[in-house]
Amino acid sequence: MTRVTDRGCSRAQAWASLELDGELSQLESVLLERHLERCAGCAVHVSDMRALAEALRTAPPEAPSAPVFVASSRSSRAGALATKVAIAAALALAAGGLGVFAGSLGGDRATPEQQEQELVLLTPDDRRDMRGLRGDVPEPRPVRPGPRLGGV
Repeated sequence: MTRVTDRGCSRAQAWASLELDGELSQLESVLLERHLERCAGCAVHVSDMRALAEALRTAPPEAPSAPVFVASSRSSRAGALATKVAIAAALALAAGGLGVFAGSLGGDRATPEQQEQELVLLTPDDRRDMRGLRGDVPEPRPVRPGPRLGGV
């Protein structure tokens, strides 16, 4: 397995997986190919993924050599699932209630300067790659977070 060296490599490998399933957008496809042109490690990894997927898709189906039996009852599975769903719902309600309570306590309010955060959706390499597609891509602008819902 190829070692992922940075966020760009991690995204490229995730995009390669989406590509194999036919779920990659045109923009992501272009960005993936541009990344593979400059990153030899990802190029090898993605090439191996593509070859393995092709081998699995073209291989003839195999029949098991012996019958396969699964020993479980559907009713016990349904009951266990209903219990897990009920527990998850109760925990979600409790967490939501605690969040509302904690938000109503007030506490220190951040100044507008402290609340301002920069939202960056593209890496510098992505912006460079996109410049070749349709002119210049603007640098990201700082985005102010919306109003807090907790202590209105």
